[in-house]
Amino acid sequence: MQIRSKISLLAGSVILLFGCTTPQQPESAEATAEVVAPTLQEAWRLETGLDRPESAIYDAERAVIYVTNLVGAGDAMDGIGYIAKVSPTGEMLVQDWITGLNAPKGIALGEDRLWASDINALVEIDLNAGEIVQRHEVSGDAYLNDVTVHPDGSIFVTDSRFSKIYRFANGTLSVWLENDQIQMPNGAHVIGEELVVAAGDGTTDNPGTARYFQAISFADQAIRTLDASAPDGALDAVEPDEKGGVFTTDWASGRLMYFHEGSGSTLLQQLGQGAADVDYIAADRMLYVPVMQEGQLIAYHVE
Repeated sequence: MQIRSKISLLAGSVILLFGCTTPQQPESAEATAEVVAPTLQEAWRLETGLDRPESAIYDAERAVIYVTNLVGAGDAMDGIGYIAKVSPTGEMLVQDWITGLNAPKGIALGEDRLWASDINALVEIDLNAGEIVQRHEVSGDAYLNDVTVHPDGSIFVTDSRFSKIYRFANGTLSVWLENDQIQMPNGAHVIGEELVVAAGDGTTDNPGTARYFQAISFADQAIRTLDASAPDGALDAVEPDEKGGVFTTDWASGRLMYFHEGSGSTLLQQLGQGAADVDYIAADRMLYVPVMQEGQLIAYHVE
C-alpha cells in the first residue's frame, strides 16, 4: 500500500534532518555552516474564493490542490467550513467542493482518501466520490489540528488546545501520546521512525507561542528536541524538503522559514499573519502556502 502524507520521504532526508553521524565521524562546524537555505520565487497568488485558509495539499494523481477553509472561528461548531479545489496554476476550480464542515484545519492524503481535522473529528473523504465517508469523533473536548499519515496506514492528529496526539487505526481514533513535554502541538509529520511535531514543552505560560521541533519515537514514544536553541514562536507547519530541512511557518508573526537541525531557522519570506500549513512538492520544486488572515494561497518556486 502506497501512502503519501504531503510529501514522499527518502532515507537520505531522514539522515540529513536528524544529523545522524557515527561517533567516529561527528558533524563538524564547517559541515553545519554549509547548509544553505533555499530561495523562493513567487509563481502565483490566489486571493479570491478562500476564507481563512489553513492547510493546502497537492494531489499529484488528480493534479489539484485541496485547501481547507475555517470561515468562522477555529473552535466554532457552525457547519460553515469547507474544502476548496485549486489548480496547480492558481485558478479556483471548485470553491465549495466539500461543505458542512466546522473549522477544518490540517489535511493529509492516503491512497484514495483525504483526511481532515475538524475540531473534534477526523473527517474521512472519498477522493473519487468527492464526499465525506465518515466523521471519526473523539470523546470529550478536543481541538484537532494537523494531520499526517504513517506508511502503515495509521493517521496521527495533533490537538493544539488540550496537548494530545491522537492515532487513528483499525477504525478507532484514540489518544496516542499525552506528555507534559509535548504542549499545544500544532504541525506534525511522519519522518522515518519518528513523528516530528512543532510543540512547546510547558516551561512557559503560553507554550503555543513558544514551539520548537521535537521528535517522538514510534517504537517507545521517547522524545528528543531537534534544536537546543530557544523556541521559535507560534510554529505551525512541519514540511520536509527532501534535502534534510523543513519548511515551517510562524502563524502569529507571518514568517515563512526554513529549519535545519544544527543551523536553526532562516527567514525566507515575511508574510501576513496566519501563514499556516504548507505543502512542498519536491518533484516540481513548488511550495504552497495558505495565509489565513489575508485569505490567500501563495505558490513559490523553490531554488
